[in-house]
Amino acid sequence: MKKNTETMNSQHRENQQGAIFNKAEPPVQMASSRSRRISKIALASLSALVILAMMFVLVAIEPAQGQVDSENGSSAIQEHTVTQHTITGYCPSRMSLADSASYGDSQFQATSGDISSDSAHAAFGAIYDSSITAFPNGDGTALATQLEDKDPTDDAAVSVAQSTVNAHALVQNTQLLDTKNGAGAASSVVSQATQGDLRGLSATSCVSPTLSQSFLLPPTDTGWTQQLVIANPTDKATAISINVWGTGSEGTLALNTARTVTVGAGSESVYDLAAAAPQQDGLFVTISSKDTAVAAVVKVVGLDGLKTLGSEYVTANGSASQSMVLPGVTKGQHVKLLAYAEAASKISLSWVTKAGLKNSRSESIEAHRVASIDMGSVPDDAMAISVTADNDIHASAITTVNGSNGQQDFGVIAAQSTPQFSAIALPKGLDGSLVVANHSTQKASADIDSYNADGSRLETTTVQVGPNAASSLALSDLGSHVAAITVRQQQSSKDALSWDIALSSSTLDKAKVAASSYLQPISLMLQHAKITVNETVGVLR
Repeated sequence: MKKNTETMNSQHRENQQGAIFNKAEPPVQMASSRSRRISKIALASLSALVILAMMFVLVAIEPAQGQVDSENGSSAIQEHTVTQHTITGYCPSRMSLADSASYGDSQFQATSGDISSDSAHAAFGAIYDSSITAFPNGDGTALATQLEDKDPTDDAAVSVAQSTVNAHALVQNTQLLDTKNGAGAASSVVSQATQGDLRGLSATSCVSPTLSQSFLLPPTDTGWTQQLVIANPTDKATAISINVWGTGSEGTLALNTARTVTVGAGSESVYDLAAAAPQQDGLFVTISSKDTAVAAVVKVVGLDGLKTLGSEYVTANGSASQSMVLPGVTKGQHVKLLAYAEAASKISLSWVTKAGLKNSRSESIEAHRVASIDMGSVPDDAMAISVTADNDIHASAITTVNGSNGQQDFGVIAAQSTPQFSAIALPKGLDGSLVVANHSTQKASADIDSYNADGSRLETTTVQVGPNAASSLALSDLGSHVAAITVRQQQSSKDALSWDIALSSSTLDKAKVAASSYLQPISLMLQHAKITVNETVGVLR
């Protein structure tokens, strides 16, 4: 019995020891779990540090060029040629006085008189659409006039429209179906008055928007106004920078007004050049647009008390050149030549006749300063002015004619290069002469086609002009009621010929009002540009 009791006590102690041993196991398991969590956190932190280090290497260190994939191991350069299918022509509004307000007695007030204004528009070649719209047209409500080829049976493919110009300018938009030399658009505007302070004739071919332009302009003496009208037909506003050189000193002039003007989208701005640079015998003006192409025309009006000195639209000069010819001068005019060069130059001036050059003279002009050269009266047989220089120059001729009671009028012939294909649209009711001048030492030829308001071809004439010579054709010789003219220089001429139309008006002739004005041709050459794309395959950062 005692033995059993001892055995039971022994088993009880063993069970207690086992129970004690079993109760000691949980603390060991908890320590193991905590250790695993710490290990995971440490591993995650280490991984994050590695990822951050790799990101820093990718961002901060530029890979070696040899380790960057690229096509054929170098840049891929592609060149594309694009052609212009849409043509925009800006036609300024009717000629106007800079200040039309009434001051003092009515007999001393400036007045526009009985001024009227017309425009002509033409499109040549395969045309999808060509239309004329008033400008500005901010609300889009102005009705468009469509150009129409009223004689589609002939092979001329010419669409024509004529319009009246009032207080609003006009824009002609043309979309070409096929781009080639000889296809395009031309338009013009003319203002005339027999009474008032704008008596005489003012005309211009309409202009296309560009980023930069330069002008040679008449004097800014007392009584003269020069309104630089800048039109922005795009949907983006732009800032225009203006620089002016004069006859008074070398270098850009310190202007009395700001050198920058802002032109809003689809709107016009007017800058007073005469106020900015007064008392100059001539100006050379450059304008450049920052963001988008703009069209620009200068309205020039001259008054001397109650004496009318004339009015004219002045458009941009062509590129500077060492050789140029200014066609259209006629007997009875007085000519002043304006010239501007980036470097001091010696120039040679000559009258151009049917037989060649006549009465040549030499002049020297300073760099960065406008030269005003009085060439006197036009000889009986002269039709153009030849200008050659030892450096590239800009040049324009101002032609002045006298009427009754002290009235005068003037026109401006800007030196421009004339391409192989060019055209002029002619407003109704005008007369005049087409003058062709050759500034090369070889004989040159051109084909002249005239069209009426229906787009029908009237006449085709071939003109041959001798070396350094000129030729003239009356518009009446090209048919009745000419509305458009195209000129195609023959291939052998190599753009040696320059031409324009010296205008006259039977209405002004009957009223004994002197008139001098010109229409200069618009290029019908294919407009194209090359775009170069440099594609480099690499890491985008």
